[in-house]
Amino acid sequence: MPKGQEREGVLEVPPSSGPPRRTTFFRGEKGKKNMINNKKLYFILLFLFVLCLILLGIIFSSQKQELSVNFFDVGQGDAILISQGNKQVLIDGGPNGQILLEKLGEYIPFWDRNIEVMIATHPDQDHIDGLIDAMKAYGVSEIIDNSAQSDSQVYKKYRETIEEKNIPRLKGQAGMNIKISNEANLEILYPGENLENNPKDTNADSIVSKLSFGDNSFLLTGDLPDNKEQELADKNINLKSGVLKVSHHGSKYATTSEFLEKVMPDDAVISAGKNNRYGHPSQEVLDRLNEKKINILRTDERGDIKYICDNTGELCILDL
Repeated sequence: MPKGQEREGVLEVPPSSGPPRRTTFFRGEKGKKNMINNKKLYFILLFLFVLCLILLGIIFSSQKQELSVNFFDVGQGDAILISQGNKQVLIDGGPNGQILLEKLGEYIPFWDRNIEVMIATHPDQDHIDGLIDAMKAYGVSEIIDNSAQSDSQVYKKYRETIEEKNIPRLKGQAGMNIKISNEANLEILYPGENLENNPKDTNADSIVSKLSFGDNSFLLTGDLPDNKEQELADKNINLKSGVLKVSHHGSKYATTSEFLEKVMPDDAVISAGKNNRYGHPSQEVLDRLNEKKINILRTDERGDIKYICDNTGELCILDL
């Protein structure tokens, strides 16, 4: 067969009969460069598209005025995330950092790596252990605790992490207000300036706070014992709240009938681990709540408990 005649960019191969057929081809080096350039262009366009989606998400999230109050299922411990727009307040962190980080990853957008306020109600392991990992994974604008001391290794690590991360540490006491937005305010009601600071009873100095959002309110009591509940009830403070975070995981040594009469909640949230060794929540507390026809919500039965508050003039909705 006679050899084909070559012209630039065209190879003519005469068949045994009939007119010649033309086959086009790219030159080797030039073709490779074109393919590489095309791939680069595709990656750049894809990157810009993803970046636009992220920016739109950030803008939408920052302008979002919906308030959410999340009681995390962290086992036998407490962890509460209050979130509005791109602002977060984390109250306690539960006993396990990995579980807390999974929860935060689910409820905080991945591009938001800062927690505005972190509160440790008292220095017990089941309230502060998770905070240590959260401080390492997120930026924290400030941390508030009651300044009570503990001899535990967990508390030592908690203090070391605050110093390593250079996080401003404030003493939480009655009268302090944390303004989340124009509509949402978190006020610390307890303790006062003087603490018992009893290492054998760290619960006695638990930070108690009240979140207000229009007609909605949440009373968050840490592990406050019954004698301190009474002390709080005797003060000239409006404790009435639609939602009560039951103290000390439902221990029988808290949440007295007298205290419930002061708070008059519609819902009572109990944060406790399934089949925990303490028997929380106690039957005595459950009976007191049932006697007053208060709706009981338990993390050991329902998992995370989430309230969505859209409008200050409307009641928050329990997200089922």
